[in-house]
Amino acid sequence: MFSRISKPPFYSTASFLISKSFKQKNLTSVKLKPVSHTILHSPFSSHHEQKLKGWRKYASQFRSKPASYVISFAVLHELTAIVPIPIIYIFLSATGIEIPFPQQVLDEGNKFINKVVVYYGYSPFEDGSRKLLNLATSYAIVKALMPVRIAACVMMTPWTAEKVVGPITGVFKRIVGRK
Repeated sequence: MFSRISKPPFYSTASFLISKSFKQKNLTSVKLKPVSHTILHSPFSSHHEQKLKGWRKYASQFRSKPASYVISFAVLHELTAIVPIPIIYIFLSATGIEIPFPQQVLDEGNKFINKVVVYYGYSPFEDGSRKLLNLATSYAIVKALMPVRIAACVMMTPWTAEKVVGPITGVFKRIVGRK
């Protein structure tokens, strides 16, 4: 089936089709330049990687070390989820910012949580305490900032993979290699 197709080895498929079209339209005086063999057959060589810019450079690095990039993203994602909660909670508690919330619902929530807290041996919250509301607000703010967190994680992943996770995995490989 494919033996009928005869194309010169130095032309790309597009060049071959264009030259065939030129011959059909009697435009044979147009000369096509040959395409380099290395560009056609090894697009991800190390020479090619040096020329990549922007996100393509990081995509190429991801192809070569996907595990370190996935681990880096996962660690960064969890850090950006956990670290801001106490920071936002402390900020809300220290500034005394009051989130508008029905006092009756807040008291019912505190009553329920006090049962759980007392069951586990801790002292109950005072009436009208806003600690749980500040904690829930901190959690909600972190969840609302999910698109920003993901963008930050994607942006920090290449650096973390190369400068943190890569050296750590190198140490583990050396340790395992010695045994």
